[in-house]
Amino acid sequence: MKIKLRIDKDRWEMTPYEGYITMPIIIGRTMIFGAYNVEFEMTANIWRQLPEEYKKKIYKYNWKKVINSMLITVTDITAYSFGFGYNTKLKDSITMEEISKNFDENKRIEILTLGCDFPRSSMSVYFQYLGEVYAEVDLDELVAISDEENSYQYSIMPKLMEASNYRKERENNTGKLEQIYNEQLIIKNLVNKNIDKLSKEEAQKLLDNFLFIDNLKYLLEVIKKSKEYEIIISDKLKDEIEPWLRDIQIKIKTEEEEKMYQEIKEFLKEQL
Repeated sequence: MKIKLRIDKDRWEMTPYEGYITMPIIIGRTMIFGAYNVEFEMTANIWRQLPEEYKKKIYKYNWKKVINSMLITVTDITAYSFGFGYNTKLKDSITMEEISKNFDENKRIEILTLGCDFPRSSMSVYFQYLGEVYAEVDLDELVAISDEENSYQYSIMPKLMEASNYRKERENNTGKLEQIYNEQLIIKNLVNKNIDKLSKEEAQKLLDNFLFIDNLKYLLEVIKKSKEYEIIISDKLKDEIEPWLRDIQIKIKTEEEEKMYQEIKEFLKEQL
């Protein structure tokens, strides 16, 4: 089971400095990238967001381990700059950047300097954001890590072997970073698609990934389309609704946006 966790802005419980990430994709004012071999810390903030059934399996928080992969979403970015270094195909360095009117020189700039596995190159990522950071992780992998830790503590070799075998199986079954990158492109292409041409499956995919839609008007159209198809939102999406509603309400500036926000809010509440 996968879950999208809200990361502490001041602490950042995940650190991909020793791993690799995909080339970030910008959709509106949202930045998305996949990350492999990420140092992840099970803090009290993360623990509070876990389903109760998984808290019982994970035993405790306050541990830090490397996990295989996650999908990172950063909302409401005000500026970004991606710099790609030299490799066999890129003869010169490449820089892509944009600064929005909401950029604040007095606010902190985040920086990631690490490898980009697709395309293969060194990369530096600078960005400033006013929203939230979400990490989508596999809860079953966190359980396996916890079992591994517990096995060392109590010398339970069968559990240790089971946890190790699970992680090896995940590594064998995990696809290339290109797969994560291509999944991101699918969402990006759907966001740009005419709403009247969306199939039921495409509307479902957009609704399940509504955090990637930065345009309230388009999101409302997607919701109306999903109602036509009688689509019911997933349990995963229900877990993301409450923090998103708080986050988006702060950004409402016009009466039209307020009206659209209320329509979206009512629909989401109907689904709870």
